Amino acid sequence: AVVSTQSTGQAGGAQGILPGCFALVNKRFKTPMFALLFVMLTATLFTLFGNVYSQINTASFTSFAFTSLCAVGLIVLRRKEPDTPRPAKVPLFFPIVTILAGIYLFVVPWITNTVMCAVWTGVTALGIPIFYVGVKGYYRPALLVTISGKWTALMGRLLNSE
Repeated sequence: AVVSTQSTGQAGGAQGILPGCFALVNKRFKTPMFALLFVMLTATLFTLFGNVYSQINTASFTSFAFTSLCAVGLIVLRRKEPDTPRPAKVPLFFPIVTILAGIYLFVVPWITNTVMCAVWTGVTALGIPIFYVGVKGYYRPALLVTISGKWTALMGRLLNSE
């Protein structure tokens, strides 16, 4: 999970979805060092203030929710835009199985650990206004842009990244 999560963070930083410091790649190791450190710090905090099982449940709960939504998107796009060229065409069996597994892995935690699911659904929902304010740029204060740029430059120097 650490490998894929830090790569996702690096891609988000490169596309402007996350702060630019996530896109920094270490010159020597060719790894997204800031994204890797962020994921490691987050995982450590989860472990310190909970247990490993709650961390696994949280990660699988949110991960499979979004993986299932991607599979739904694949089916919708295939129906709405059947003539669009695709580099790889996946048999419908796989997204359907993914959706069914995702529903199971999303519903069962709500039954067994409602509080954890409610908290993480709320935390995930907080990303919606943050996305529209920070990423879409409906309101992006100049001070925030300046601080983000300086933070990215500082992290680039500290982590030997570009």
